[in-house]
Amino acid sequence: MVHFPSLRLVCVGLLLCFELGQGLGQLPTARMTTLFPLGCQIGGETEVQVYGGDLEGAAELRFSHPGITAQLTNATERKFKVRVDANVPSGVYEVRFAGALGLSNSRLFAVGTLNESRSPSDNTSIKTAAALGDDSAVNGVSVTRQSSWFQVGAKKGQRLLLRVSAEALDSRMSPVMLLRSQAGERLARANADGLIDYRAPANGNYLLQVHDAIFRGGPEYFFRLENSSGPHVDFVSPPMIPSFSESVITLFGRNLPGSKPAGIKAADGQALEQLSVKISELTQTGQPGGVVLPPAAIVLDGGVFHLPGHRVASNPFFVALCRDNPLIMEQGDNDTADRAQGIPVLGLVAGNFYPARDIDYFRFPTKKNEIYWLEVHSQRFGHSTNPYITAQLVGVSKEGKESSESAKEFYDSKENPGGREFNVANRDMSWRFQAKGDGHCRVMLRDLFNQSANDPSKGYVVALRLERPGFRLVAHPQTVAAVWKKNKIIELMVTHLRKGTTLPVQIIALREGNFSGPITITAEGLPKGVEMHHCRVSAGKKAITAFLTASESVDSFIGDIRFVGKAMIGDQEVEQVAWSTATIHRVGDYDKEAVFSRVTKEFALSVNAEDTEPIQVATVGDVLFTGLANGKVKIPLRLKRTGEYNEKLSLKIYGIPQLDKMAALEVEKEQLEASLEIDLAKFKVPVGRYALHLASTIKGKYQYPPLNGKKTDKKKDVTYQMFSPPIVFEVTSASNAPEKVE
Repeated sequence: MVHFPSLRLVCVGLLLCFELGQGLGQLPTARMTTLFPLGCQIGGETEVQVYGGDLEGAAELRFSHPGITAQLTNATERKFKVRVDANVPSGVYEVRFAGALGLSNSRLFAVGTLNESRSPSDNTSIKTAAALGDDSAVNGVSVTRQSSWFQVGAKKGQRLLLRVSAEALDSRMSPVMLLRSQAGERLARANADGLIDYRAPANGNYLLQVHDAIFRGGPEYFFRLENSSGPHVDFVSPPMIPSFSESVITLFGRNLPGSKPAGIKAADGQALEQLSVKISELTQTGQPGGVVLPPAAIVLDGGVFHLPGHRVASNPFFVALCRDNPLIMEQGDNDTADRAQGIPVLGLVAGNFYPARDIDYFRFPTKKNEIYWLEVHSQRFGHSTNPYITAQLVGVSKEGKESSESAKEFYDSKENPGGREFNVANRDMSWRFQAKGDGHCRVMLRDLFNQSANDPSKGYVVALRLERPGFRLVAHPQTVAAVWKKNKIIELMVTHLRKGTTLPVQIIALREGNFSGPITITAEGLPKGVEMHHCRVSAGKKAITAFLTASESVDSFIGDIRFVGKAMIGDQEVEQVAWSTATIHRVGDYDKEAVFSRVTKEFALSVNAEDTEPIQVATVGDVLFTGLANGKVKIPLRLKRTGEYNEKLSLKIYGIPQLDKMAALEVEKEQLEASLEIDLAKFKVPVGRYALHLASTIKGKYQYPPLNGKKTDKKKDVTYQMFSPPIVFEVTSASNAPEKVE
């Protein structure tokens, strides 16, 4: 294991690769890949160092909890003294770096009650294994083709609970943790973000080996190792509840205070304890909270909780919320169709895929002509499950005679409006149906993955509810080049504006209950000089690109904004605030690399009024351009060039599907005026009002703005994607009367 400062030369090389490897995207903006160490003890302080790309002009670290503060101690090395107040709850919080090139993407920072330390630089062999004390957390970095070694002391009968976290803290590492005897004999193993539970048979020392699954290493392959005497929660039942104030849940785990034996064993063969608690007795932290959930979990309301211990809090765990829905627990003796558990009312049924090859049957009441949704939640809770359902509608006559329809099979949900950037496809299912008569819906549920392992932690919730139209929104900084589809790079994108900048933000509409109406999007909290022009998700559409534009008179700004969607559902206007998300790692080729994204607490925006967009394209005059449907529309353009950007431009229309095949407008070197002519008849653009953007790949030499208040001559060769502000035109019929609005 190495100490970060000793990796300086390695980091420099990696950061150069990071910067040079950036593909089509923004001009230089702050991108944080690593914050080290990864956490701090409650009431304590630590010095952290920030790693990444374009982190010039270090100014501050901004945490998602006001009780966590940072003071800059070394601008050149981007070091900060971080302090955590004594009243900050245990949890995982977001942090962003702020510098001359804006506010960075977020990273996660752990806060807890354990004693914090850094892994030494020389524990890459058994002989140099580092001591791991009781109730301690050590922060380390994986070294390529090597393991990190630790010594763990224990007394006879002492229970060792050893946790390793990586993915839950935004690491690229897939950790493997092995507990060995002093002779090297393997005693226990944990994969991924896992746990080793071992009771010492005698007094002595044990070896703990940690490495990446394929022995990768470097600053982005970090881990946090905990040796805790506190409670550990394996899973909760039920995983979804109707209230965060009154509901009671049962915790299953180890070292749970006041618990009793659960009578079941975990997947590692250890006996579990159980403890029933009111959800209000737990400590809640905001999302994200150090648990690994798939992007599809965005549809779940919920929270991340800790069980307070005598001295040490438990690991974090997620509990979902489904308001105003009755909850019933699976009874267990329902593994055949004739013993299907009867559910008296519509609502939720919670159970577990346990034991191996478990099959559960349920019977939900249905009424003639009512429209229902049948849905299962499991993989979205973070479980490695693949739910499989067969559903059958059974009609019951007044005489009690049953008539069954053919059974239907359901696997997974492949719908993915978030695309590569925020993939919401998942293995859970849903089914919309209308009952032809009074009766019931018989459901068979099993896990296709659960064929051999007895793992009680893999829970599920089956829901049958009347159709209730609605929607959710997701705001995601666009990470894939919008126009040039051959580019397969996904960047660590952030929303940073310069004077004259227009940036895309992906707005994803997750429609529920067969809702297909239009949704109007507005942006709240925008600073003076920043606008998002009229934005609407058209009827039936599931995603759009919104654009934020900064004027020439914009002021510098750092803060949070939010996107709000409004829609008419029936005779009521419904309002939803968009979830904010972020890409966790840069991806060079999304066809060959996995893309990881997660929820963020806020949608952050930064503006630098001392920096200017090098190439700006706008219309001549602030007018509405018009053209006849059987003719053409001409739009005069003016270009503004700043600095060393005199290459030829190819301006491609973006935002109107009918014009996707229209050739790009070529603008010669140093040309400052141009004319965009659209043949409306040729491309069959319907009557209506439209807004388009012109996009182009720009090559040039970027001049850095002042760094730490001082003018600089620093420059950088860049290739980036530029968007114009919206250009609005109207297509009219021969009578010059618009017929519809898009």
